Amino acid sequence: MYKVIMAPTEGSDSERTAISVAVKLAQRFEADLRLVRVESAPLVVETIPQSPLLITEQTLLDERLARLRKLEALGTECRALGDIKVMTAYEDGPVAPRLRDYALKFNVDLIVMSSHSRGGVKRITLGSVTDYLIRNTNIPVLVVRSSGSLIGATPEQTFSRIVVPLDGSALAEQILPEIAALALRLRSTVSLLQILTPVTYSQKEIMQPGLPWWDNDIAAADAYLARAASYLTEEGLTVSKDVVLSEDVAMAILDFSIRTRADLIALATSGIGGMSRFVFGTVADEITRKSPTSLLVFHPKQSAATESARGSSAAETLTGV
Repeated sequence: MYKVIMAPTEGSDSERTAISVAVKLAQRFEADLRLVRVESAPLVVETIPQSPLLITEQTLLDERLARLRKLEALGTECRALGDIKVMTAYEDGPVAPRLRDYALKFNVDLIVMSSHSRGGVKRITLGSVTDYLIRNTNIPVLVVRSSGSLIGATPEQTFSRIVVPLDGSALAEQILPEIAALALRLRSTVSLLQILTPVTYSQKEIMQPGLPWWDNDIAAADAYLARAASYLTEEGLTVSKDVVLSEDVAMAILDFSIRTRADLIALATSGIGGMSRFVFGTVADEITRKSPTSLLVFHPKQSAATESARGSSAAETLTGV
């Protein structure tokens, strides 16, 4: 599945967990690991003569050499952690576009990045490198939250419990093949989750099972998840399914993940605006900002418009009709 894994780096200690996870995944999938550092051109400001802040060309060259040596040292460290092929690349240019171009040029299958969050609540802005890569590639992006347990874990322990939120759309279901391959190799268990939100005044007033409208909706959601679970169990995975009632989809997903002690939340996003399901700016963005759990976010090649044109139902998607 994964033949080439890219781990962007800027040389900070906060990346160590993400780098460790990238190494473990490269081991498990027998993939090449590419450590990539991109430096933007320094801002040159005309200085006052004899100013102590004068930046000389030699200073810039020395700093560049120091960063190159640090990158090579990181590569050497990763090679020592596991019997894997590790390559390093030092690129110049705008960080996000350069990383995208590099990933496309070398046929990267997975991008592993640190969230740089503190306590899981610091916002990854829409202009961030992470978001840019999700929006502008069709490569799964694994956003790793800092955790000492991940550093010391074996490949199988890295993501032993995966939560996959589904919303009934063909787009959301495109995460399933990614999860099937990942969970099989890591021996993970998978929890399929659908959040039902009230759509009528009556449902908003009384959000509890036992009423005709909720019983019907819950039965339909359970049948839908059963079809998705069947797809994964046929691949040899252990799968559970849950339906949760909530007015807040993102918070319900996060609460469920925390309650079940999930190691990873995996979801697909359209990567563009104007969609009411898993789209940045709404559910996926809020989960990315607030989740204390690592995330696998996938922007499929099929757009929401393509999905609509196909007119495919969840049943058609899951059964291959």
